[in-house]
Formats: sequence, structure tokens, C-alpha cells
Amino acid sequence: MFILDLTKNSGYIVKCADWSVVVQADSAEEACTMSLVSMLESYDKSLKLSSVMITQKINELEHLPDDFTDEDYYVEYHSVSRMLANAGLHELSSNVKYIFGA
Repeated sequence: MFILDLTKNSGYIVKCADWSVVVQADSAEEACTMSLVSMLESYDKSLKLSSVMITQKINELEHLPDDFTDEDYYVEYHSVSRMLANAGLHELSSNVKYIFGA
């Protein structure tokens, strides 16, 4: 088990295809890149990928306004091929870009 202390670190929920993870990272792009590397190490060729990844920053709940609703969640979309390139996986990045056209 890994405990994420949101008073000291940023956390992100990262979703892609049929999987999702929670990652400690300084940015959404770093969270995507770290997630892809870790998931590829764990699942190798059986890992499913889509053309985009979704990140949602996890904030400390006490800092959220009183009128906060689910619609206020800040979600970002990221190109999987670009995140693979960030991880140095250029051949896989090119293949994903060719397949999805993005």
C-alpha cells in the first residue's frame, strides 16, 4: 500500500482504455508518463490503450469551496502517443499514432 499525503504532494487519477491508477506527480503529463511506464512494465503486450488518457487532479478536500459539486472536477485529456514519446517509447508512440491517427 502507498499512502498519498495530499498536504505535501499532488495526486492524479489517470484513466486510459479499461484501466485507471492513482499517481503522485508534479504535473498531469508526468502522471500520464509514469502511469504508462508502470502499466507497460506490469502488463506488457496485454495492456489496452486508447488514443487519449484522462487525468483528474486530486486536491485536499478541506481546500475545496463549500458549493463544490462533481461538475467542478478539473479533467484534462492527453494524447497517448505523446505520453509514450515523453517516456522515450518512440516506436510504440509511432505505432499508436498510426493506428489511432492522433
